[in-house]
Amino acid sequence: MAIGAAASLWFSGIVLSWFLPETIGGAFSFMLMVMALPVMPILGMPASGGGHRLLLAIILSAVIWWFVGQTVAGRVAKRPVVGWREWAREFFLLGLGFWIGAAGALIVGALALGAF
Repeated sequence: MAIGAAASLWFSGIVLSWFLPETIGGAFSFMLMVMALPVMPILGMPASGGGHRLLLAIILSAVIWWFVGQTVAGRVAKRPVVGWREWAREFFLLGLGFWIGAAGALIVGALALGAF
């Protein structure tokens, strides 16, 4: 389920880039894509790209999201009665750390490259 949530973020970023082709749309779509693949800034993307880096980012992020999903399922399974709402709340809280870290890496990278 966590990998599906990341894939939907990636797909949302692609669709957003189709509808908002300007710089703002590109920035928002890239941010959604980094939320889906939090390993991208670690691999140096977007400063240095390439198909092999993207494939590595997809594989590593899928492994990370799988572990996040398993961790969330384990935390939620301790309760006697659970549903999707409880799972989504735990997933959001755990995923928020990855999303803040990825956004922070983008901001630090933009500062280092002199974008601000």
